[in-house]
Amino acid sequence: MILIKRLNIFIDESGDFGFVKGSSDLYAVSFTLHESSNSIKNELKYLNRKLDELNYDGMIHLAYLVAKRGDYSHFDLEKRKSIFWAIFYFSNRVKVKIRTVIIVKSI
Repeated sequence: MILIKRLNIFIDESGDFGFVKGSSDLYAVSFTLHESSNSIKNELKYLNRKLDELNYDGMIHLAYLVAKRGDYSHFDLEKRKSIFWAIFYFSNRVKVKIRTVIIVKSI
């Protein structure tokens, strides 16, 4: 019997496609690979509990969190740091592989 594993793949990008003046110099595509047999249930409970304690139930966009923009514009530094550390510790606990391709657009 052959056991077929299920792989979850999440893809995100950063930068912009454009080659016009003012566009980003780099374009990055990141792949997060998670084998579904490796449960992350406990890690998700941890993350959700931390975010509940912070009274935060929105999406997490780290660039905006760090820059205090968008949904985070009214959060003080301590709340933004707490959200950051919650996602940081979650990321370090889960069994995933992350691969990123960075494209230098000027080449």
